[in-house]
Amino acid sequence: MNDDWLFHYGELQQQPRKISKKALALGGYTAPLPNELGSRLPISEGGRNFLKLIAGGNETNGLKALTDTDLTSKLDDSWKKIDIPHDWQRDEPYVEDVNKAMTGSKPDSIGYYRKTFQLPKDDSDIFKTVINFEGVMGITDLWFNGAYLGRHNSGYSAFSYDISEMAHYGSEGTNVILLKVDKTSGSEGWWYEGAGLYRTVWLEQEASISLNRASAYIYTKKLTTSYAELGLECMVENNSENTQIIAPKIILDGQTMIQFEPQSINSLSSYTFKKSIKVTSPKLWSPENPQMYQAAFIIPNDEIDKKFGIRTFEYTTEGFFLNGTKYQLRGVCEHQDFAGVGIALNQDIVDYKVKLMKKMGVNAWRSTHHFASPELLQACDKYGVILINENRLLESTPWRINDLERAVKASRMHPSLAFWSIANEELSGNTAVGSRIAAKLVRTIKKYDFEHLIISAELLTPSGELNADYLENLDVLGVNYPEAEVMGPSAKRIKQRYPDLPMMSTENASYFSTRGVYQDNLEKSQCNNLGSYFSMVLPGIRKKGDPGLGGTAHPERTLQYMKENPYMGGVFLWTAFDYYGEPAPFGWPAISSQFGIADLCGFPKDYYYYYQANWTNKPMVHVMPSWNKKQIEIDDKGMTNVRAFSNAAELELFINHQSFGKQLVKDGQVNWHVQYQSGSLVVKAYQNNQEVASDSQYSNMELKNITCDKLFEGTTTNLYKISAFDDNDHLLSSANNEIKIQVENGRIIGVGNGNPIDHSLSGKTSVKLFNGLAMIIVSKTNESEPDINLKLIKF
Repeated sequence: MNDDWLFHYGELQQQPRKISKKALALGGYTAPLPNELGSRLPISEGGRNFLKLIAGGNETNGLKALTDTDLTSKLDDSWKKIDIPHDWQRDEPYVEDVNKAMTGSKPDSIGYYRKTFQLPKDDSDIFKTVINFEGVMGITDLWFNGAYLGRHNSGYSAFSYDISEMAHYGSEGTNVILLKVDKTSGSEGWWYEGAGLYRTVWLEQEASISLNRASAYIYTKKLTTSYAELGLECMVENNSENTQIIAPKIILDGQTMIQFEPQSINSLSSYTFKKSIKVTSPKLWSPENPQMYQAAFIIPNDEIDKKFGIRTFEYTTEGFFLNGTKYQLRGVCEHQDFAGVGIALNQDIVDYKVKLMKKMGVNAWRSTHHFASPELLQACDKYGVILINENRLLESTPWRINDLERAVKASRMHPSLAFWSIANEELSGNTAVGSRIAAKLVRTIKKYDFEHLIISAELLTPSGELNADYLENLDVLGVNYPEAEVMGPSAKRIKQRYPDLPMMSTENASYFSTRGVYQDNLEKSQCNNLGSYFSMVLPGIRKKGDPGLGGTAHPERTLQYMKENPYMGGVFLWTAFDYYGEPAPFGWPAISSQFGIADLCGFPKDYYYYYQANWTNKPMVHVMPSWNKKQIEIDDKGMTNVRAFSNAAELELFINHQSFGKQLVKDGQVNWHVQYQSGSLVVKAYQNNQEVASDSQYSNMELKNITCDKLFEGTTTNLYKISAFDDNDHLLSSANNEIKIQVENGRIIGVGNGNPIDHSLSGKTSVKLFNGLAMIIVSKTNESEPDINLKLIKF
């Protein structure tokens, strides 16, 4: 149900009411309009007669007088046709408002979504019709066929409504769903959250005797060298008028059949079938080999298909263990937005993000600070990334618990899921109240999930003292930034006080950098990739030795801490990509963060290659900075710094073909301090005295050409990189030109460039280059390959 929605920006002239004097009588946009199939509400013969009696024979006047039904609202050109996913804030202008800087410098507003759809004539075996929403950002009120359904508060959790009885079937007419999404009442996060109907909507119909989708569950109970013991569960619901005898079966990979014993299920009751089986010589899921099994849960007239993986997770005072073997987590933290589209990410864009990080050597992902989307879960399963799924807040209110229950049931069978994080940096953590709330959250998780580890990403305590009751709820204590000097020796003190407490790094680094930039620049909100003198905790450009310089912790310090403290499990770098909002260390005009290892588009920054050098084996080398005199720092003696990252044994630097000798690679990098000479900068990498890789930078000439290359081909969406080249066909890293775009056989859904102060709206007809690069995101409209034409607008 993602296609052909109507969207209205702003409040409606006549707001839909939530209560009415008669059933299904709200009318207006909540019900079929005069030009749509069906009546505003079903009215019996007696009802029509009564309405005429009270209004001098005029049924319409009677309806207005009796129920105050909205009879005047109509669709006009303020309602725009859109498809889901949709984030309306990406199209709003940026505003200079200090109160909105953290959340992306976008105004908050209200939007309405309306969709009409038909349902076939009621099948006698269809018992239930449910509409499901995977995510709507903003406080959401919903109406259906003239009645108010209810409210959903969180933009990070899925929800659904049973519309079985109120739905119109066949000739009964059109069905109408209306959503009011309100972003004016505050935000859940301190980052850019977006606004609107940004995740999948789908309709589900169930027979009177059916499998409960959320309760279908396969999990690993035990793993030995020769077999795996699996637990199997599925619930059958009997909503028929008679007792039924049901014997479900599960078919694994289309071959192995597991049969449950028949069970008598009373009318209007349910039964959960449980069974254990052994799988000999199982194919194990891991990041290096993400093997999955296909499971079909089957009863007569119903089937549910799910994937699962066989694997085990354990965490001790020595660190993390996967499938019984100690395993180092090379993780990233990540919000859920992307260049041009905001939070409206489809499966293809999520796949692109995950694959890019895998190429860097990542094997773990923390969904911060909210539940993972279905798309992220699927990508982590498929590409082999261990996942931390994070609860939004340390609260046990009924609606938060309901959200958590649903997320647990939806996530628990995904093979990538290893950890549940109950909270992030909560002020109430490690208090008596926090302990009671944590206990409720953990009970909720463990009621439905029998495999995964419970953690919390905690603020470090200077004393190292923790609340014992709070710790009782956790399998592992997660701590953020244990490597950072600004945090002091807090993590070490905790380890000394609690030597038997498993501890884990859950957030690390937070290193400032702007792609392609090698000079700090306050006016342009840019940070030097070689190391910024902006501070995480102090304003303005600082001096060497000041706290928080360049971010919370430098990448080198982060990986050093990782090596020196293996019991911490690994790292989770903040963040994989830049994200909108939280523009530290700057204010306006910056509108995005610069913590990312890649920019908003996924174009790698220099330190992407530092991690790749330390985390991958395929020979590689990357040299920085760019070799344009105006873009780099040169001292009064004409000297400048050159840095290269590599996983090879030795590197050799050449400037204008002159060798500066070979140097041994230590911890993935080599540094030189050299005289700047315009021309070529080349680094060659050697293993066993054989050249295995090379990289180069060049002093640029004039712009000669722009190219468009496909970065990623998805099922419905392609991502393209626009690059500028000079007369020598070298990347023109200083190019910031505007490019006009025309696309055939496709539709542009977003553009971007990674510039943290670019206030251009995603107008989808042009894009500005930033340091030589830009991105176009194209939705395919047919089977033909999209055809993209570029035109330089100005120099």
